[in-house]
Amino acid sequence: MEPVTKSSQGPVRHHPLHNLLTLVLRILTAGATLAAVIVMVKSTQTVTTALGPYTAKWKHVPAFKWFVVANSIVLVYSALGTLVACLSVCTRRGPLSYRGSAWLTFIVDFVMQGLLMSAASAALGVAWIGKHGLPTSRWGAICSTVDHFCDYVTGALIACLIAWVLQALACVVAVSALHKLASHRL
Repeated sequence: MEPVTKSSQGPVRHHPLHNLLTLVLRILTAGATLAAVIVMVKSTQTVTTALGPYTAKWKHVPAFKWFVVANSIVLVYSALGTLVACLSVCTRRGPLSYRGSAWLTFIVDFVMQGLLMSAASAALGVAWIGKHGLPTSRWGAICSTVDHFCDYVTGALIACLIAWVLQALACVVAVSALHKLASHRL
């Protein structure tokens, strides 16, 4: 009887740890992006100033609109990815079990990570100006006036950055699956 080696076993396609990690990361990413969208959409505050009522809304700032759109895209992707990952855990086959789909998963995860960082960066730039102002352009800080609005925006930014970290970890899991698939191919 011949000893069993890696090459005689054929490719090992079932990676239960990858499938489970992917499921957990997708659920957490969906939760974080959902929180970011909800908190940003609820960020509205009206105050009375010497010039009359002033309303701060996320819809008034294009960077905050992009923030909501990008987080919504990643939310939908993560929700669909959660369903696929759930099926992967149940069926022992999934996108990280085949080289082509593992590459596609990695590339789309990487693009979603870029969307989140783009949205967070744009919103963070506007939030920083809102908090500190821009004296060279004579833009005053508004967070002293609409503090609850700024608190909501800060919470949404934190949720988005958490989602970005989770999406980065999903990329690492996809690369790890690709590495395993390549090493078992030999």
